[in-house]
This record gives sequence, C-alpha cells and structure tokens, in this order.
Amino acid sequence: MATDADLANALSTSPLEVVGRLVDSSNNALVVNVDTTAREGETVAVYKPAAGERPLWDFPDATLARREVAAYLLSQELGWDHVPMTVWRQDGPNGPGMIQRWIDGEVADEFINLFEPHAVPTGWLPILEGRDANNHPVVLAHHDNEQLERIALFDFIANNADRKGGHLIAEQAGSGQHVWAIDHGICFHVEPKLRTVIWGFVDRQLPESLLTDIQRLIRSFDQFRSLVDSHLSSAEVDAVLARARELVELGTFPAPSGQGPAVPWPIF
Repeated sequence: MATDADLANALSTSPLEVVGRLVDSSNNALVVNVDTTAREGETVAVYKPAAGERPLWDFPDATLARREVAAYLLSQELGWDHVPMTVWRQDGPNGPGMIQRWIDGEVADEFINLFEPHAVPTGWLPILEGRDANNHPVVLAHHDNEQLERIALFDFIANNADRKGGHLIAEQAGSGQHVWAIDHGICFHVEPKLRTVIWGFVDRQLPESLLTDIQRLIRSFDQFRSLVDSHLSSAEVDAVLARARELVELGTFPAPSGQGPAVPWPIF
C-alpha cells in the first residue's frame, strides 16, 4: 500500500508528462502525469514552473512556486492537512517549479456561496453584500465549519493575499467532505496583505485545539525555518513567526487590518 512518503518521492523524482494546461491560470499551471509504480500507475499533479510566472510589482520575481511549497510545509507543521502535498522540482519539463498533488474534487460551494439576502442558510456566516451581474442583491456567506476555521487562521499566518472562494476544493472523504486549499503563490509577504473570503469568524475566541497547534508551531519554529530556508527570505520567515505570536496574544480570530482591500477580486 502506497504511503505519503511514496507520493512525496514520486512527485519529487518520477518522470513527468505534461498532458494539459489550466486555462484559467495566469502562471502557466500545467497538468502532468507522474509515472510511478509505487502508487499502482500514474498520479495526476499540477506543475507550476517558475519560468511561467507573471511578474508582480509587490513580490520578487520567480518566487511564487516556492511560496506554494512553503504553504504546504506550514500547513504540515501546524498539523492542518488542508494544502495538498507540494514539492519542489529542479528538473521539471519546463524548468524548476513546484509539483502539487491533483485534488479530484469540486469547488466547495457547499462551504462558501452566494445567496439572496433572506436566503442565507442556518449555520452560515454572512461576509458581505453586493449585486450580481443582473443587479440583483446577493450575500456572500460561508459555512460555520471547523475546517474553514483552520484555513482562516492558516491564511492569516501565511498572509495570503488571494483566498478566493474558487481556491477551496471539496473532496469526498469517507462519510464527509474534506476541504482543500490551493493557489498559495502570493503568500508570505512581510507587509499585511491578507485578502480572503473567510471573514465570518472575526472576534470569535480561538478554539483551544487550534491555539495549541499554533503554540506548537511557535515552540518548534526553528524546524519550520529550516524547511523553508530555500523558499522564503529570512525576513518573510520572521514575519510568519510574528503573525503566529500575534494570534496567540490576540486569542481571537483576527479582523481586517484596514490597510487595504479585505477581500480578493473576483471573489470566486
């Protein structure tokens, strides 16, 4: 039976065959088959070569794929399995870049969606109001869900500048659904950049279990630092620790900083 170690080894070392491109991606995201017998055949993955990245004015060039790897490593250090396995490859078909396990799921509209103003379901948290393409009033809301609590805190610690609704993927897992978070290329800036659609928990007390996870990250932070040393600058890593400590001191889910837009656009 294949293990996570088998998958990590396959993503890191097995031959890759480009079979398609994600047409909505602005950074040349490619679909690849990973040739591995350890997992009884081919594994599908996403490959984002650094050479295909669109330059951004506020992030260093050719660093977005490395930030995707750092996001996976942060998720693992927290013990929150919401970022698909992601590794760095020096020998990709189009040059160095990140390889991420493909998630066979759907956009998580059962966890975040738009509703008519008086039709927000019980157990959902309204985020903002607006109008759709037909000028009808709508409300963006997300489910009051522990998985989204973890992702909201992860996004704060990672300083995610682009948590769109479409970056949450629901995959059937046993009797329920597991929410995966993808597209973390513009995370880890040293300046506050958090833009997200998961604002429903603002000012809520941090659950003790999640607070414990964050405190564990802080205590073992040198381990995380060593893992991301080749992916982030020292100042960016220091900022991760500062944000984690800020959460512990705050004791509640953070609110928008007021230093820029609080939500990405488009929201999906």
